[in-house]
Order: sequence, then C-alpha cells, then structure tokens
Amino acid sequence: MDDRTWDRVSGLLIGAAVGFLAGILLAPSSGTETRETLKKKTQGTLDQVTGSVRDIRENLTKKGQDLWRRGMTEISLDDDDALPNNDEGHGA
Repeated sequence: MDDRTWDRVSGLLIGAAVGFLAGILLAPSSGTETRETLKKKTQGTLDQVTGSVRDIRENLTKKGQDLWRRGMTEISLDDDDALPNNDEGHGA
C-alpha cells in the first residue's frame, strides 16, 4: 500500500473516531435518537471504508496482473539453458 493510500485510510479512521466521540459527548438528543444517528453515521463510515478497501484491492490486483504479464513477456521459455536438467544427480 503506498503512502498516499495509507494516509487516506488512516485519516478516514481517525476522523470517524473523533466524529463518533464528539457525537456522543455533544448529543442534545435522547438516547434513542442518538443511537439512531450513530447507527446511520457508522453505516456511512463503514460504506466509505468498504469503498476504500475495494479501491485498494482493485489497484493491487491490477498492479499484480501487470507485473505478471511483464514477467511472462520478459522470461524466455525458448532458452534451454534457463531450464534445469532433470537427468542430473539421478545416477542414470
């Protein structure tokens, strides 16, 4: 995970935690209303985190596929010297 992505994810989590605490401490609503509000905000935060994780996963998958393709095109399969000799060490 690159630094920019990590900064986003950590900023999101820290912001969510601060918002959660501020909401509880400063809530002028009844307990039922506060719980409902927290439930909605928590769901929103969960949706954001899920989206960020999905984006990170897609990015890593794409980079992995690119590396695999690049590796497959750079490795010559026609070079007999690159393959181990199966007859060595078997006392044939």
